[in-house]
Amino acid sequence: MLAERHRDVYLSAQETQALVHALDREPDRDAAAALMLLLLTGARKSEVLNARWEHVDLHRSLLTVPRSKSGRTRHIPLSPLAVQVIVHQHQRHRPGGDGGWVFPGKGVGKAREDLRGPWKRAKVAAGLLPDTRIHDLRHSFASALANEGVPLNEIGVILGHSQLATTARYAHHAPQRLVETATVAARAWKLVEGPGVE
Repeated sequence: MLAERHRDVYLSAQETQALVHALDREPDRDAAAALMLLLLTGARKSEVLNARWEHVDLHRSLLTVPRSKSGRTRHIPLSPLAVQVIVHQHQRHRPGGDGGWVFPGKGVGKAREDLRGPWKRAKVAAGLLPDTRIHDLRHSFASALANEGVPLNEIGVILGHSQLATTARYAHHAPQRLVETATVAARAWKLVEGPGVE
């Protein structure tokens, strides 16, 4: 018998706002910042938790991942909100201390390895489904971009995908967005009313 696959989850705007509110109240500020950065960038958990200050370029709004999952260097663009998260993290952990990690771990000179406890608290506080995973923040980011009309190839570049098919699996379209998309042809044809439409 095959193991049951996890259902694809992406957060609605309301769920995202509830999560952000929950993260604002999370006592583990480093974990809250890491989770916010995951939400705001669509980065992989390992990419955020292994970030070093030398990888952060606030002037160009980029986080460099020296060896991504694909084995290549990639650059994660940082929105103004993501930059703000990193600036606050910088104020808590000055570069040079904590082994140079943006999200230092408990051991001296080690990166943070785990977000499970804070994630569970935030998920409950936000009223998210119990099986919502941290990785679903990546799906949510891609879906938000797709639903705002960002082309899949651009989303793929941001996520670090080499195949468009991989990106397509991440970008879930909200039903209302699909209804809006379906009306594009009628608008293009300048159809307001048609035969049998009253």
